[in-house]
Amino acid sequence: MTGYQPGYCNIGRRQRRRRLRRGAVAFGAAAAYVVAHLFGVVPSALLVGVFVPLSFGFEWVIQAYTGFCVRLALLSRYDFTGSGGSAGSVTDATDRREDQLQAAKITAVAVVVAAATTAALVFLFG
Repeated sequence: MTGYQPGYCNIGRRQRRRRLRRGAVAFGAAAAYVVAHLFGVVPSALLVGVFVPLSFGFEWVIQAYTGFCVRLALLSRYDFTGSGGSAGSVTDATDRREDQLQAAKITAVAVVVAAATTAALVFLFG
């Protein structure tokens, strides 16, 4: 996709790959955190801290999958420069509102999935 679509798509291929890499790093940090707990470095009471890297990881992976950046939506922008398109501002109020709703949905899903995953990890290893 190389064009902005309100509430649906605001980033291109390069931006998607970037978010996948960031998500992988976040999940790697979460895995390292759990491994540190298993080796006794992180106390059981602090295992819930794995929620933070999981939240970021899920957020970035969802953004990559959907082709929609939460930060750009909140800034009323889009960026397809790495995919043969352009970057710019979203000026229409209705489009901005659609983008903000999509951004809220993505963040909510990421937080819920991260919370469920954290709860499962605490149950299994806590």
